[in-house]
Amino acid sequence: MEREGVRAEVLRERDGLSPEVRAVFSRRIVDSITRWIQREGFDAVMLYLSMRSEVETDGLLEGLLHAGKQVSAPVVDTERDCLIPRRIRSKKTDLVPHRYGMLEPSPACPIFPIAELQLIVVPGIAFDRKGYRLGYGKGFYDRFLANCPHAIPIGLAYQIQVVEDTFPETWDVPVRYIFTETGRIDV
Repeated sequence: MEREGVRAEVLRERDGLSPEVRAVFSRRIVDSITRWIQREGFDAVMLYLSMRSEVETDGLLEGLLHAGKQVSAPVVDTERDCLIPRRIRSKKTDLVPHRYGMLEPSPACPIFPIAELQLIVVPGIAFDRKGYRLGYGKGFYDRFLANCPHAIPIGLAYQIQVVEDTFPETWDVPVRYIFTETGRIDV
């Protein structure tokens, strides 16, 4: 119940941010992470495609593509309960609407080898300062991250999503950094 309580409370707070505030905070976060990616020299990045009140990743996708990075985004395979990274080369031609309304890579996009991923940008409802996150409760990202020990996982969050404790389970995989509108949190 502790996890569900944190998830519900933070989701309520995140959903309560106005679209204008989310846009301003998202731009700050994207600017910060873009500079960091360039400085650190990451070339192969998998990022989530934002939906609902999540930190908006549209600008990050455009910036990475413009910088010539190898960008992929996950497709959920519900039959095998896993994420499949697919390479995106063009925002206009490679993204299609998912049945739940968000965008995802087209089935025509090539599968990106997970062994080549250097950085994985993960969504979350809540993050704690140890890097553990609460997602939507299906475990897709934790299973995926467990198979990518060579890639650096990072989270994007509004500061209101950073909580004292997410009550992690044994299978949860922490992120290494959390980027918020107020800066980077090293965990």
